[in-house]
Amino acid sequence: MTIFWERCSICDKHRPIKQCWLHPERDVCSYCCIICPERDECPNPVWFTRVQIRVSAKRREEKARALEELLKRLGSS
Repeated sequence: MTIFWERCSICDKHRPIKQCWLHPERDVCSYCCIICPERDECPNPVWFTRVQIRVSAKRREEKARALEELLKRLGSS
């Protein structure tokens, strides 16, 4: 999804905006989306209140292996 720095349809400030799911004629910033009174009824809000970081199991194993290798090198010197 593309984010544009344009004027929010609700607060009129220049911020990154996305098209509202409930009201497609409106472009809303994250602040207006989060405080929207209809947010509880919205099945697909365009802005979220927290960042979700997903780390794959393979990546975790690689990090653990690299850390163990570094610790071995530090212990042997």
